[in-house]
Amino acid sequence: MPQFLGLIAALLCPLVMFVSLFIVIRTPGLKWRIAWAVLCFVGIGAFSMRSADGAWSFVPAAINILGPGQQAGYFKATIPLGAIAALFVCVSVRRAQKAAEAKAREDVV
Repeated sequence: MPQFLGLIAALLCPLVMFVSLFIVIRTPGLKWRIAWAVLCFVGIGAFSMRSADGAWSFVPAAINILGPGQQAGYFKATIPLGAIAALFVCVSVRRAQKAAEAKAREDVV
């Protein structure tokens, strides 16, 4: 069971990064789009698990770009803090745009 959780963490980390990159690219009106796109691939902390016996380690002070790297026999993941921040900014920009559109429609009527 611990190996399964390590595998899920190792697969979710890049998935969250790429989904947030897609949302950053698709958000209209986002300022500093290139910076947010690069920030999508920044992670904080490094989690690794040896797949043979489930022994794990965590380095909280690690700053990873493009994930924590690869090594045979290990599942590695990072906390995609940059991707989470980019998603938060994209959602807030989209909400602000919807509110502005609703206000513009309200002013017309």
